[in-house]
Parts: sequence; structure tokens; C-alpha cells
Amino acid sequence: MAIKDTTSPRSAQPRPREMVTSTLAQKILSGEYSPGIQLPTEVEMSQEMGVSRTALRESVRMLAGKGLIESRPRIGTVVLPFEQWNHLDSDILAWRERLPPDIHFIRALTEARQVIEPAAAEMAALRADGTDLGRIQTAYNRMCGGQTDDIEGTVSADEDFHLSILRASKNEIFASFGAVIGSALRMSFRLTTRAAQNFSASLATHGAVLEAIRMRDAARSRELMTVLIDLAARELDSIATHNTSSENRQP
Repeated sequence: MAIKDTTSPRSAQPRPREMVTSTLAQKILSGEYSPGIQLPTEVEMSQEMGVSRTALRESVRMLAGKGLIESRPRIGTVVLPFEQWNHLDSDILAWRERLPPDIHFIRALTEARQVIEPAAAEMAALRADGTDLGRIQTAYNRMCGGQTDDIEGTVSADEDFHLSILRASKNEIFASFGAVIGSALRMSFRLTTRAAQNFSASLATHGAVLEAIRMRDAARSRELMTVLIDLAARELDSIATHNTSSENRQP
């Protein structure tokens, strides 16, 4: 699978190490370099990418720190098993967003949301202060005033809404989950044009979540957040079923 250059011609060109790190990471995440595969030698990769071996070594060390690869004596650099990758690392999530959406990975993110976000909403109802409520309200107002054809704006407002609730839970572990939500939303919108329609249909439920938190109704806040995330899960299941049916119909 070829990796496309997503750098804007008017933006600053990435430094060699950043370019090498991003390229290698996307080759691994896309499956071009699958788990167990030995990467080309240092000399081969530096010649192929036109970068110094120093920049290449720095990239290898960075990716090793994220659990993607490992350098082994007398063997070389090997891609580690999928289970050892640091999937929630912010860089890994960003690199995944540059690849075609992976429905299986998006489903995994959504399943994590189904566990964490209802609990965060429940805690937010018990712990949110005035500043927290103001952040959630501001994000919701942006959602209501946005345009469904503005994907970036829509995702940004939706992300801020959920992130504000995570922060309002006063649980620092939940708050650090914010990058996952943004990636899940952006990849879902790229996966299907119906995501924008679901966003519009769920606006009222977002508002109900806000009101439940404002009224300190913990049980209702959990219930409504569960409804929101379940909507995304059902949409993914629908897409997976459709894709499977299409593949089975091909000669």
C-alpha cells in the first residue's frame, strides 16, 4: 500500500527525522510492514528516503519507544506484534488518521468510549463546577450553530463537547482520553457520509446530556451518554455489514 504525501505545498516541509518517522510508522500501521517482518537495513532505508543514518536511527528509537518495532542483535529491526503497540499514543493516532479508515480499529475506539464516557458523564454530574458547565455549554452551542458540510468544524465542536465532560469528571485518567475521541470522530466521518446525518440527529441528545449534568442527575447522565455512543457503534456495525456483503457479491 503506497503512502501518500499529505503535506501541504504551502506548509513548512517536515524535518528529515519527522518525515522518516511518519513514513515508517504509516508503513507499519497500514500493514505494508506487518508484525514479524524485518525492516530493510539502515543503509537501504537511508538511501531509499534520502536521509542520513543519524535521522533514521532517531526515528527507529522513537518508534521503538511506542512499541511498534524492536532492534534485535544479529537480526535487525523487527515489527512487533499488534498487541504490543501503544495504540493510544497521540502520534500513533495522528499517523492512523492519514491512512484510509480502519473500521476494526475505529470499532475498538468506540468500544472504549462505550465503557469510559458514560462513567465520565456520571462523575461530571456529581463533580462539575461552573467553569466545567460553561465549557460544555459553549461546545454544545458551537455544535448547534455549525454546518453539517463543515466536517472539521463539526468534529471540533463535538470533540470539545465530549472532552469537556471528561475534564468535568475530575478524573485525570479520563481527561487524558480526549485524543482518542477526536481520532474516533474524525475517522468515523471519513468512513461514511452518514456520520454528518447522525450528528444532526443526535444534537438533541447532546443537549439532554448537558441538562442532566447541569441538574446533577448522575444516573440520567450515564444513560444518555450511553445512548450517544451506542449510536456510533450501531453505525459502524451497519458499515461493516455492508462492506462484508459487497465483498461477498464480488466475483
